[in-house]
Amino acid sequence: GQGLAKAAKWAAVGVSERAVWGLCQGSGKQPYQTVVDLSGPAYKCSCPSRKFPCKHALGLLLLWSNGEVQPTEEPEWVDAWVGQRAARAERPERKPGEVADPLAAQERASRRADRVSAGMAELASWLGDQVRQGLGGFDQRAYTELSRLAARMVDAQAGGVAGSVRRAAAVVGRGHGWPGELLEELSLIHLLVAAHTRLADLPPALADTVQARIGWTTETARVLADGEKVEDDWLVLGRIIEPDDRLTVRRIWLRGATTGRIGLILNFAAAGRPLEPLPA
Repeated sequence: GQGLAKAAKWAAVGVSERAVWGLCQGSGKQPYQTVVDLSGPAYKCSCPSRKFPCKHALGLLLLWSNGEVQPTEEPEWVDAWVGQRAARAERPERKPGEVADPLAAQERASRRADRVSAGMAELASWLGDQVRQGLGGFDQRAYTELSRLAARMVDAQAGGVAGSVRRAAAVVGRGHGWPGELLEELSLIHLLVAAHTRLADLPPALADTVQARIGWTTETARVLADGEKVEDDWLVLGRIIEPDDRLTVRRIWLRGATTGRIGLILNFAAAGRPLEPLPA
């Protein structure tokens, strides 16, 4: 963001008690609209970056901290976004696990299940096509096809599958052994698709795992109430943060020093919102 902390990079900048905002010209015709809620902090930018905060938000904050942004009236697009956030914050808090409208929640869940099923069916058909055609020359069409497929999985609300497709795309052309690595990635995706068709027949714990890999989230309250509790000293094996268009996911893998059990800390945050702090 340091390179964007210059007044020459920005237009229509301003700050209020609630937010700081500005327009930053990118590679397209329209400048990126960037706004930061100072009470959050939370960020919103019209750029395509999957990083949160993006470089435009960081550059805008640096510009403001340097005293180069003057107070002015909030434009309509800033007022609308900050107002929506304030309205959500004023809603009465619900108890963990409590649903505001159970019937509406059930209908939303049903619609999402239909979208996920349609997306998984399309993915299964695509995988079948690759088996019939073979991977020869796949590197020439990989970026376009896999990018389209990942975007389709996001539209189908199967964000976990979209991440798997992107990982497969990253393998293409990487070293001499990439066809074997790609086949392994596609095999794992096929296994996930097959498991989705048999969710009702799977043991509950395995079904939950499959749904989590597809992109369904489990409420923290349910995990604490129903999940297995294992006491141990936990060693961190690895960590990854995966920002997406709509969601940021953090995964931390653990191993019990005494039990040898493998654990996972899984956190989610809406796009532009910070992830919750890690336990001390």
